Amino acid sequence: MEIFVGFEWWHYLLLFVAGLISGTISPTFGIGGGLLNVPILLIGFPALLETFVSATGEANVIIGDVATVTSLGVIIVTALSGSISYIREKHIDFRVAITFMIFAIPGAISGALFSNFFIKRQSVDIDLYQIIFAITMMLIAGYKITTIIIKWSKKKRGTTVEVDVVNKVEIEESQKDKPWWLHTVLYRKIEDKRGKSFEYKAKLLPGVIIATVGGFIGSLLGLGGGVIYVPILTMGLGLPAAVATATSTFTILFATPFGLGLRLILGSYIHWGIVICMAAGTLITANIVPRFLYKIKSEVILTGFWLIAIFAAVRVLIKVFTDISI
Repeated sequence: MEIFVGFEWWHYLLLFVAGLISGTISPTFGIGGGLLNVPILLIGFPALLETFVSATGEANVIIGDVATVTSLGVIIVTALSGSISYIREKHIDFRVAITFMIFAIPGAISGALFSNFFIKRQSVDIDLYQIIFAITMMLIAGYKITTIIIKWSKKKRGTTVEVDVVNKVEIEESQKDKPWWLHTVLYRKIEDKRGKSFEYKAKLLPGVIIATVGGFIGSLLGLGGGVIYVPILTMGLGLPAAVATATSTFTILFATPFGLGLRLILGSYIHWGIVICMAAGTLITANIVPRFLYKIKSEVILTGFWLIAIFAAVRVLIKVFTDISI
């Protein structure tokens, strides 16, 4: 099949611009980009997707599925570019990232397999689960945004805010006789290339357990990526926002190929022409954006993330009530 099947000259330009936008937003908030890529493809390029589906010659190929799988291909490039830049900025907590991935990736794989081989074959209606999940996410996002605004207003008025002090000695003493794989809390201190220090304690338990459940739910409901990972890294493990978004981007880089490979093995199709055009844009902005994130306050990053989480929840509800696979 021709790689650029159905393309007009303006498709190359618009998809490149779409890639620039996706590459800007994705690494900023530690998301993969599917929340942006899929709606852009379904709303902005439906004729292009329809032409591709027709060219496959298969009667059971769904446009929404092609858009989702194609988005995964773009996400890999976005996460790669963003991760390289974050590595240069020294914002990734590799110890936490590796531990997190060990639990999150199997959860994501099991969620995809459970959805494909159990739920679909048994004709079980999971709309209720998606509705509950979306409403819960909106409530949490609303609560977190309100909390951030309150803390920000107190800080601006000069009101003292209680800070969780990291006691390195206490943490190390409690775990000095345990092998590293039994450590439940880690004292972490990361210094980026500009000398800014991030000091915190990473709570591996229950964080890694939540990571497994989060990977499963994200894969099952078609969300995945940073919308699941960032809340776990910040709320569950206790990472600062800047470190969490960088670590999430790095995790997405290694988790996404599993999801893409599994979808392709199970018979899905990917439009490589779209991947190439959008990836050309994401390679540029995803590499540049992390260099300037140190100028953005953590409150702004988290507020932006939770607004995206609300958008994700709305998207899930639209999918449920319109029965469109996006």
